[in-house]
Amino acid sequence: MTENVNYSGAYAAMGVDNSVRFEQFRNNFKVEIVRLEEDELEFDMIGIDPSLANAFRRILIAELPTMAIEKVLIANNTSIIQDEVLAHRLGLIPIEVDPRLFEYMSENDVPNEKNTIVFKLHARCTKGSDRLRVLSSELKWLPNGSELILGTEHSASSSSAKPKTYTSFSCSQDTRPEFSNEPIAPKDVDIIVAKLGPGQEIELEAHAVKGMGKTHAKWSPVATAWYRMLPEVVLLRDIEDDEAEALVKKCPVKVFDIEDIGKGKKRATVARPRVCTLCRECIREEGWDKNVALRRVNDHFIFTIESTGALPPEVLFTEAVKILEEKCERVITELS
Repeated sequence: MTENVNYSGAYAAMGVDNSVRFEQFRNNFKVEIVRLEEDELEFDMIGIDPSLANAFRRILIAELPTMAIEKVLIANNTSIIQDEVLAHRLGLIPIEVDPRLFEYMSENDVPNEKNTIVFKLHARCTKGSDRLRVLSSELKWLPNGSELILGTEHSASSSSAKPKTYTSFSCSQDTRPEFSNEPIAPKDVDIIVAKLGPGQEIELEAHAVKGMGKTHAKWSPVATAWYRMLPEVVLLRDIEDDEAEALVKKCPVKVFDIEDIGKGKKRATVARPRVCTLCRECIREEGWDKNVALRRVNDHFIFTIESTGALPPEVLFTEAVKILEEKCERVITELS
């Protein structure tokens, strides 16, 4: 839900000025990092409108570029997986490479070292052996580009000329300092691509290009990006002794705790409101809605970014902020 009746200028027709003041927004807006891991970031965005929070989420999902396999050239596939399904599975394998180092490729561009990454995969299950699992680790980077010769070149090329392939690399990608020490490879090496039975074989070449999630989900840099409003749990009266213990037991995520107030008496407190899922278990029993109130802070959002691995989540955050800033500047320019 991103609609908000309190948006800037909502009551202008009634003579009420509720427009957002830039100075007020700048003083109130805050971003607080709560948790940062290798592929996951949790942070609080405070003092912002729901529509802007949702715009930030959509940018993370659909407008940050990554590299993903787009073209698959299959030389041999005797597995039970159809060529189209195999190509689709390969496209969804996250590739650990910075997309900012590559250019977009249009329909008229020739695949080269600046816009294309080439992988090869060759797996064979010999007769008499057990079934073979083909993993993403079998995708081997070809820094010099395609090794498959164009079909028209087999008859036209002379013995002395270099045969033409499906890419036109002017130099090897591993000569670039960014890739000399860190070869390009799938982020996760244990993703199952296919299972081969005895005598079955897969041989192919996969070309990865730069794209965005709004074109296809395989280019989305996040496994998910989501937010929720900060829960607010309020005790409407003092809940003590047996009632306090009953309230603590009601909550499945342990939002409440008990404190000793002396003279053998105990009182319930709201110890961890952030973990509340608003499941309403604490007020489900009749009469408890008069003891506990469950609310949401409408300008405090808890964001979680789960990266697929191409870029760290903190980099995705900064890149999304840049795009949001560009959009705001474009709107200001058009309005002026």
